[in-house]
Amino acid sequence: MKPKTLIFMKPFTIKNPTLDEQNAFMMRETVNEVECADLGTIYNNDQLYGKNLSEFIKQEVKRLRPKWIIAEGECATVALTLKNQKKVLLNPKVAFDNLNDVPEHTRQNTFGFFDDRHEQDYERFQSVYPHAAWFPQDDDLTLFTIKEAVQSIIETGEW
Repeated sequence: MKPKTLIFMKPFTIKNPTLDEQNAFMMRETVNEVECADLGTIYNNDQLYGKNLSEFIKQEVKRLRPKWIIAEGECATVALTLKNQKKVLLNPKVAFDNLNDVPEHTRQNTFGFFDDRHEQDYERFQSVYPHAAWFPQDDDLTLFTIKEAVQSIIETGEW
């Protein structure tokens, strides 16, 4: 059975983390996994750790051909480069190269959500993609925080 949605969670990338940073990451990941499991097939840090995210995500999308991709952080940055794929991205890093030669299908079917720490990425993203939202009061946006909007998007194609 082909999965309808693949969810690539934010991977753990802090070098020399403190115990508090490790615990905060684990709690965030656990809450997101438990509360958002009904959205699709989740790839958490266990599946992502140590992998070349660019190659891994592209291989999984090619192999499983999902209807939607949901991705956070570095995974969202990788997913932003995928063409002709419906996707919901949380805090991708947006380079000017990501804004050139974007097919219309990709423009209309890519949704971006950004927290306060990613304002510059939001500004770049919304210059090309019409479906962008910025949360200036939130400095750590999670999938759980915007679950209802994401669920509406993957079910109807609208928010």
